Formats: sequence, structure tokens, C-alpha cells
Amino acid sequence: MFGHITTAGTTPEGLCYEAIMKEIVPTSSDRDSYFLNFSDGMPMFSSGDLTYYNSDAVNHTKKMINEMRTRGIKVLSYFIGDSDYGRDETMLDFKRMYGKDSEFIDVTSVMSVSKTMNKKFLEKN
Repeated sequence: MFGHITTAGTTPEGLCYEAIMKEIVPTSSDRDSYFLNFSDGMPMFSSGDLTYYNSDAVNHTKKMINEMRTRGIKVLSYFIGDSDYGRDETMLDFKRMYGKDSEFIDVTSVMSVSKTMNKKFLEKN
């Protein structure tokens, strides 16, 4: 799949998640599945007549994350930024999408990523 990925300067998270949902392996009796997301922006996309942003994009992303959870997939989502990036408002929306599985990571302290990942890997269902 990585050979087909390109960047476009937008972050249409929920649309991307929906497009790859069939590729994500669900948790089974002999396998735990994890979905890791690293983001530096809120979900948005605009092209011609198509617009995807604000509450529509946030709610759609939340719906896709909830779909993953119903399939037993454990979610870890990191918003990577700095304190000057509208952190408070952005984190409210980020928490709406990812709930308890959302973390803000300061670009100067990425060691917290490994701490939160270890915590999630040690959780029991």
C-alpha cells in the first residue's frame, strides 16, 4: 500500500480511514490489532465542489474510529505539535474524534509516545 501513498497538503483522516477499513486486520482470539495515528492537523480537504472540514470531518473521523473499536482494534492517536498551535481548541476536537485514545505530543518531547504505546500494549481487554 505504501507505494500508492502520496502527500497533498491536507489531512482528510476520516475519509482515509474509511478507504482503508477493509485492509485493517481486526482483533481475533489469537491476535491483537492496533491502529496508530500520528497527526499534525485537523481533518480537512477541499477540491472543487468537495469540502470536508469542521464538524462534518470531525464527526466522520469519530465514526470511523468507533467502527475500528467495534472490530476490537485498539486505537492510539497522537497530535504532534507545539504549544503555539491552538492546542486547547485543537485538542477539544481531537479528543472528540479519538476520545481516551488521544494524546498531545510536544515536538520537543517525543519520548512520551513510547510511554503511551507501552501502556496501551499492556492493557487487558
